[in-house]
Amino acid sequence: GGGAMIQGALPGMADTQAAAEDVVMTPPSIALSIVRHFAPSGILLDPCRGNGAFSDAMPGCDWCEIRDGVDFFAYRKPVDWIVSNPPYSLFSPFMRHAMTVAENIVWLIPINKAWNSTKLIREVAQWGGISETHVVASGSELGFPVGFAVGAVHYKRGFYGGMRLSFMEQAVAP
Repeated sequence: GGGAMIQGALPGMADTQAAAEDVVMTPPSIALSIVRHFAPSGILLDPCRGNGAFSDAMPGCDWCEIRDGVDFFAYRKPVDWIVSNPPYSLFSPFMRHAMTVAENIVWLIPINKAWNSTKLIREVAQWGGISETHVVASGSELGFPVGFAVGAVHYKRGFYGGMRLSFMEQAVAP
């Protein structure tokens, strides 16, 4: 806490500021490995393009990036897959909006984010569930401003089975 702040431009949140720690760029090699692992197909969306690590790994995908004036919260088109690294301080609103447009959602997040909110866990359970957690590395190993284990968490609409646990081999940022 207490870090630098950046001005947000989300609907109803024009006066809200997001933590500068939310601007966390995914190493391209990690994004490519995650995209290869999940092999998304159909209509794809990177709602937090950042510097393009995920969108570059998914040629032809739609993208949003608030810093470029393309607001994910204004995006309404149904998609088959969302794959991205969302802003951690806005994880719950991002997840809630993603569930309105996507069949599959893969977030690269500190894994504990998936279990932080009882309310959000219940909302996800009504929508579907987590089909897989693909453990990548610790945040510090990836150069992220968190030390927690970071993974690609795959949420799937209508999924009510057991969660698969997998591990990325040699997940070290270049």
